[in-house]
Amino acid sequence: MAKAKKFLAFLAIPLICIWYCTAQEYSIEQARKIRKNVVACAKQYIGCPYRSGAIGPDAFDCSGLIYTVMREGAKLQMPRSAKAIYSKAKTIKLSQAEEGDLVFFKTTGDGSISHVGIFIGKNQFIHAASSGANTGVIVSSLKERYYANSFAGAGRVLPSGNNSNSDSEKNSLDEVSSKNAAASMDEKSNERNSASKNSSAETLSKNSNLNSNSEKWYAKLEFDAALFYDWNFFMPNRFVFNWRGIALETDVRYTGWKFQLGLGTIFRYNHGTRNFQIPIVFSLSFNEFIKVYLGPVINFGSPKIPDSDKKIKGNFFPGIFGVSFQTPSLKIGKVKLSLVQDLDITIFTRTDGHALSFSKGVGTGFVFSTGIRVTLPMSNFLKA
Repeated sequence: MAKAKKFLAFLAIPLICIWYCTAQEYSIEQARKIRKNVVACAKQYIGCPYRSGAIGPDAFDCSGLIYTVMREGAKLQMPRSAKAIYSKAKTIKLSQAEEGDLVFFKTTGDGSISHVGIFIGKNQFIHAASSGANTGVIVSSLKERYYANSFAGAGRVLPSGNNSNSDSEKNSLDEVSSKNAAASMDEKSNERNSASKNSSAETLSKNSNLNSNSEKWYAKLEFDAALFYDWNFFMPNRFVFNWRGIALETDVRYTGWKFQLGLGTIFRYNHGTRNFQIPIVFSLSFNEFIKVYLGPVINFGSPKIPDSDKKIKGNFFPGIFGVSFQTPSLKIGKVKLSLVQDLDITIFTRTDGHALSFSKGVGTGFVFSTGIRVTLPMSNFLKA
């Protein structure tokens, strides 16, 4: 054991020398430039949407924004949770905070650090918010009631650009990077020694974001409603443009995963078959623009083949299959508006349960739906 300690001490000597020779103290001008870069980098992401676990460039969560901005603006590697970032930052008074310093918030019932933003002066900060009047990467004020009540303190990970600070407050990026690198080595060592401990640490890190008041579980749910004009350009026996009815669709989607699961319903008057339908649909959205859906259909009335009086029977399951395409959204306050085009086919059979012919099945069940979709985060309906 004694020999091992001497060997480790011998290895540590050159590492300490290298760190001492390469670590550098940043001048006031250099520190100010770094801080301006960080703030400018943060500002370029204003308007990006919030998504749990995201680090950009198209979406962020609160710690993901800090992770990316510090890496791009200051070449500084940061942890991936608000709580871990707080543990690495040097605690300072808010009166000492400069542009580029961090502000932390306790928004959970257990009183832990759960939200973080970048201070930009004049009591303002940039952060990725998941609920409230505005969501995504936004600028907020520390004087706002919610943030004033949950404010936990300010922290510093960048060198100071203020002449009035003492030398001990002028942290170099190399010192902070070395601190983070050492923590990273410890985490890797713990991972090798105890896989279960590492798994628990990762779960705790993720939950620190998911459980925060600014990152409620329902912030990952989106509600949308769409009003459609239904049509097609063929009958079972001829090609002709015809009106097929109107439909109102409502849907709730979980946006926390890459492929978004949804559940919804459609209230449709099918003028072609002359009956009322209520499909219950399960959907899978691949991105903001494309989703597929299917589900059972509840039929009311006695449907008929379009352009005839021959009665048919609506199938319960499988009932409807469809794909939806929508344009990029136009955001107006909390609301997102987009044009949408659906293509779907509803399954009908003969009254004896046998399948319709191909031409009659397609001519009866295939519908184009053109309309407008309104999307809102569920946080507008569910309040803690």
